[in-house]
Amino acid sequence: MTDSVDYGHYEARTLERQRGTVYRGIRTVYRLGLSLVYDVLLFPYGKLRHRALQSTARRSQSHTYTSFYRVPAQLDAFTGPVIDFLVRGRASGAPLTINLFAGSNGAEAYTFASELLRRRPGLEFHIRASDLHQEMVVKAGAARYTRDEVLHGEQIVPQFLEATFDRQNDEFVVKPQVRAHVSFTQADLLDPALERSYAPADVVLVQNVLFHLDPEQARRALVNVLRFLKRPGALLVDGVDPELKIELTRAAGLEPLEYRYREIYDAGRRHVARAWWRHYFGSEPRSIFARDPVRRYGTIFLRGG
Repeated sequence: MTDSVDYGHYEARTLERQRGTVYRGIRTVYRLGLSLVYDVLLFPYGKLRHRALQSTARRSQSHTYTSFYRVPAQLDAFTGPVIDFLVRGRASGAPLTINLFAGSNGAEAYTFASELLRRRPGLEFHIRASDLHQEMVVKAGAARYTRDEVLHGEQIVPQFLEATFDRQNDEFVVKPQVRAHVSFTQADLLDPALERSYAPADVVLVQNVLFHLDPEQARRALVNVLRFLKRPGALLVDGVDPELKIELTRAAGLEPLEYRYREIYDAGRRHVARAWWRHYFGSEPRSIFARDPVRRYGTIFLRGG
């Protein structure tokens, strides 16, 4: 005697899988169509509209958004090939110095410190971070965060949480060994006397702040902070007009790092609206027609000694 087979149930499940495959296919085609329209066909229009908006937009000087573990691929690049480049030929034991501008609530500084400790054990380093707003300096120095503040970054991995925080009731408190590598101060990127707060460093980070300045201020700010980059050195810059970035990185003798630059750039845009040109902080999608795409879309630049 053989067991009966429920062919009707089998056919129903097969049909359900087929429908799911069709639905996913339609959704993929739809998304590709949107990307074609917005990222290719409307790209020239978007660049013109965005350029016009940048010259007239009223920017928010009080914007302090940031998150922990924001771009994992950039962390991989920094703790890997960037550190390899910087420590090559350095005197044994010489500490690595990092200037981090516009650090907001400290999430970026603590992220880089924690990842350096975890991935480059034995490396001596110190991060000097700043922000325009004194209340953010106080917040960062306290090193205490709510669950929402920490878990806002959807790409956070358990290893990072375990290496970075101690739990105290409902708060996430940065571990003492991470805090020991970071200090905070108040500073204005446009201050011509910025050297009162900063000395030249091996690494300069200025990310997601320059788009909050008008074009002339953004130029002055980037020129100002580049004064604090040593030779050899590394610049991490994101959220800046690509033409300005191309011009000033070339003038400073900085070469773009090709390592995973597409992935890093795209990750930094994951919350950018389709119609990116309607927002002064919008950033253009990568274009296959761009000249010197590594420099245009790269966020990490290296300068030899």
